Amino acid sequence: MSFLEAYSLELELLSPVHVGTGETYPAYAYVPDFEGKRVHLLDPSALLLALSPERREAFLRRVAEGPKGAQDVLRHLYREGQIPREAILRTLPASKAFLDTIQGATEEALLEYRPLPYSPRGPYLPGSSVKGALRTAWLYWTLVERKAVLEWRQGAWQWRKPGPEEDALIRPPRELKLSHNQDFEGAVLGYLVPKNGRTSRDLYRDPFRAVRLTDSDPGEGFLNRIGVFHPKGALDRTILLAETFRKGSRFRFRFRYQAGLAQHGGVAGPVPPKALVRALREYYGHVAEWERGYAEEYGLGRALDVYQELERRLKDPETFPLRVGFGSGTLSLRLALLLPEDYPEAQEPKTRKTAGAPSPRDGYPLGWAVGRLVPHGT
Repeated sequence: MSFLEAYSLELELLSPVHVGTGETYPAYAYVPDFEGKRVHLLDPSALLLALSPERREAFLRRVAEGPKGAQDVLRHLYREGQIPREAILRTLPASKAFLDTIQGATEEALLEYRPLPYSPRGPYLPGSSVKGALRTAWLYWTLVERKAVLEWRQGAWQWRKPGPEEDALIRPPRELKLSHNQDFEGAVLGYLVPKNGRTSRDLYRDPFRAVRLTDSDPGEGFLNRIGVFHPKGALDRTILLAETFRKGSRFRFRFRYQAGLAQHGGVAGPVPPKALVRALREYYGHVAEWERGYAEEYGLGRALDVYQELERRLKDPETFPLRVGFGSGTLSLRLALLLPEDYPEAQEPKTRKTAGAPSPRDGYPLGWAVGRLVPHGT
């Protein structure tokens, strides 16, 4: 076996993806071009320097009054051709749902939008987000393969044999804390070790230290409207504006697996790439099946299109499903499939986030992709 295995991880998005940065663009930092179906992101400082003193004073006065006033002034300046080229940082295409929302918005929260992460080359998918999705699938796979129950008992995670017909492989404390989750991962992956009569996380032994994943090559951002679907329509007016990657976008990451770390005891165990692909197919396949049932029950047409396309693509045994980014759902982030049914964390969410439509029922589910690992040299 080689000490270093190198691959390209190739992803194709089956639905829009948004990865949050914690930033927002306020109403005075962009101007829409409704006819061109695009939005110009502005440098407010450059804009202020280019305006005459009278226009600058009027603009600042409207900004102080609120975001709606700021947008009104910017749109007026744009129609008059008074926004100089040097004040435009970049221009992004936008969905009709996005443009309709900002055209009718009156509240500040409805005029702000969240960007994607950016490098000097453009927006990208962070390798850390994808690696987190890989890790969740591997946790699930490890538990299923071990066929043992991991239970919180007497202040610690402890393994035991499952009882007759016991399906739940995780029995957490009723009140979960961050430290419980961190110790859980350590116990499953083998880097929770005894120390001074207690257990401690030895992060140097985390098996995923042997998995290295770069950020993606740059993609193209697309401004979109994200809504929340609730079966009773209770959250239809909940709106989030965000920059997303479009359905059909393709990304490439450099994936390296340092097999020698596991061979020589540098980490607690191996994460062989072929086994990782099986884990991804198993785990996210179950998540998709669960969500497909929800979409069928409530007649979510675009969501069903995504799950049907996913099913078709997975006929190729070399491909795997993945759920990544904002709105990917608690089923993807928590191992709810292995929890007892009476635990709150195991209950199926009542809502789903969707993108691209004024009515959340008509939008696409967020975060679905298909991928493959391509060995270098093939």
